[in-house]
Amino acid sequence: MKYLKYKLFVLILGLMITSCSNWLEMNPINQTTSEGFWINENAAEQTLAGAYALLRKALLNNGGETFLTYGELNGTTFKHKDQTDTEKFVDGSFWNPNMGEFQWANFYKITAQCNLILLKAAELDVSLFKNGEKGKQKILGEAYFLRAFTYFYMVKVWGDVPLVITSLQNVSEVITKDGAVLNVPRDPEAKVLEQCISDLKLAESYLVYGTEGSDEWAVRANKGTVEALMAHIYLWMHKSAEAELAADAVITKGGYSLVDYSDSLAVEGMFTGRSSEGILELNSRFDQSESIVDGITNRTVYHPWIYNKKEEGGTWVVQKEYMSSLYEENDLRLKRFFGFWNQERPIILKYAQVIYENPALHLNPHGNNNIILLRLSDIILLRAEALQNLGRAVEATTLLNTIRNRAMATPFAGADSDLKLAIFQEREMELIGEGHNYFDRIRSDEWSDISWMTSTRKGLKGYYWPIAASYITNNPKLTQQSYWATKVW
Repeated sequence: MKYLKYKLFVLILGLMITSCSNWLEMNPINQTTSEGFWINENAAEQTLAGAYALLRKALLNNGGETFLTYGELNGTTFKHKDQTDTEKFVDGSFWNPNMGEFQWANFYKITAQCNLILLKAAELDVSLFKNGEKGKQKILGEAYFLRAFTYFYMVKVWGDVPLVITSLQNVSEVITKDGAVLNVPRDPEAKVLEQCISDLKLAESYLVYGTEGSDEWAVRANKGTVEALMAHIYLWMHKSAEAELAADAVITKGGYSLVDYSDSLAVEGMFTGRSSEGILELNSRFDQSESIVDGITNRTVYHPWIYNKKEEGGTWVVQKEYMSSLYEENDLRLKRFFGFWNQERPIILKYAQVIYENPALHLNPHGNNNIILLRLSDIILLRAEALQNLGRAVEATTLLNTIRNRAMATPFAGADSDLKLAIFQEREMELIGEGHNYFDRIRSDEWSDISWMTSTRKGLKGYYWPIAASYITNNPKLTQQSYWATKVW
């Protein structure tokens, strides 16, 4: 069989990758190319850079709306200012049965890119890599990680999704330009997750732990990144023992350390990116031409962070009524994470770093914050959740209080029966605006304050998003989500 041929969308650069800035600034190949392209390590590096670029595009589509919509919208922490019923998936509330949130096109482009790397880079002789076998394994390990990350993300959004892990003669045989998957049914969620774990085990064997301050820290996958994702997936699969071990490896071996919340500049630096706590981030830096003018920053903050921008201009807001019931008055996170907390509409400062193309006139503001997907506090609390599930409440409480002590919040000293909710709420306070809250609800089955998630709906997995109607039209093997199959939407 002849292998994939996509169009070449960008020029090929023949530069060897020597630093993070070079790698981030290179023109990535974000579609597959002709056979003659795959002749050296640089081809594999460029294609891998394209896969990372595609991940960034998928999650930051529409200025970051995708990342926030999936991870935060239906929780109780951070919502769209319109407060429409769409947030609650109310029957008939969607304006378009093919709206962008239903579509998985950008995600399947990532997996197709990874499939190509795993096919073509594997065929290259180790002598073509600067570091020989280790160099080859590093590229393959990152591709396995990105494929697992992408499929896991799709599972969190849609549940059962088509699993395509082989390269075919032409991408149009599998995926249309609109992202429809042709002639492939939805695979059970459990099967997709098992494939993710299989990919990650290979990635774990190929990669090494990172070094803080190195060129690739937090912006490319290493062994710690892989184990952090393993912890998330195992806990999603209700395999708490495996999740706990993976999270423990990240905490004790990954080389990460918590940022000091008593230092305001350190916290600001954490959200700028690549701090000691960062495990995986989407690069979004102005000096590397990766920032977005109309991105998350423009949608979450206003004057004085964005000069002369009106308050009503932002589209995403903190749900103060709910969040203020969680934070203690002296919690450092109120100062570090929010602006105007004492006003009716506080703003989140996690995306508040701004650089202007014309600083003198404050023209063309760009957000200058990396988008944090995984960080150490997330994994510490994830391990606490796994330990609680395993009946190891003392150890879980110790980890929970590690996070609370850093924020100068009162240590948890409640009953073991209250520990699960306490960990969930700590994740709400610590990770607000980082795309976790709604997925945390699904994983931990925490709907006590979400009235619209009835037992009937939950039984039909009505917490997942519908699939675009056009996908089902184009692919007769696809079926709609159980809950949405009988709904008008």
